[in-house]
Amino acid sequence: MIVGLTGKSCSGKNHVGTILKKMGLEVWDLDVLAHDGLYANSDAIIKLFGPEIVYHEDGKDIISRKAIGKVVFSDPSMRKKLEDILYPWLRGLILDWKDSHPDRNLVINGALLYRSGFNNLCDFIIYVDADYDVRLKRAMSRDGISEEAFRLREQSQSDVDFRDVDYGVPLEVVTNNNTHMDKLNQQVFNICDRLGMEQHSIQEF
Repeated sequence: MIVGLTGKSCSGKNHVGTILKKMGLEVWDLDVLAHDGLYANSDAIIKLFGPEIVYHEDGKDIISRKAIGKVVFSDPSMRKKLEDILYPWLRGLILDWKDSHPDRNLVINGALLYRSGFNNLCDFIIYVDADYDVRLKRAMSRDGISEEAFRLREQSQSDVDFRDVDYGVPLEVVTNNNTHMDKLNQQVFNICDRLGMEQHSIQEF
């Protein structure tokens, strides 16, 4: 089974991903894998953005995610071209894992499951939800960004909220409004029980 884990910025999906890892599940962070994908597809990436995105450090060539980010946030057409390189590569990784592990469960954690089309690879989706004000406070504390910067980030995730888009597969919402962690853990355990996914004892948390 492939389970999608998604939610808007600072909703707490990475925390839920950590809970699932502790339960013994395989959890992939799509943002981390996309970084690996820059190097796996380095020729195409450098051709697209130019050699200026590469800098040298400790004898190694480093692809600057910051330089790429500046381009794609200001130019949607370049963002689409980047996605056209990375998304098929990521999809291939997911499908290869599924073919190699038919009896195991994989959780794919990413805000852009819908935009990437990876929702169509999922049998079920866990959506982590939190109020705007809660997420804003987390972002300002964690990332040190302004309210305006968070508002712009929010606008870029207009195709994330389950109330606005149809993910096309069964979906369950986990609420993470700074409630006691035991309550959040229990929500996740209950979902895993219903899905029949393996888990460790609740006492381990």
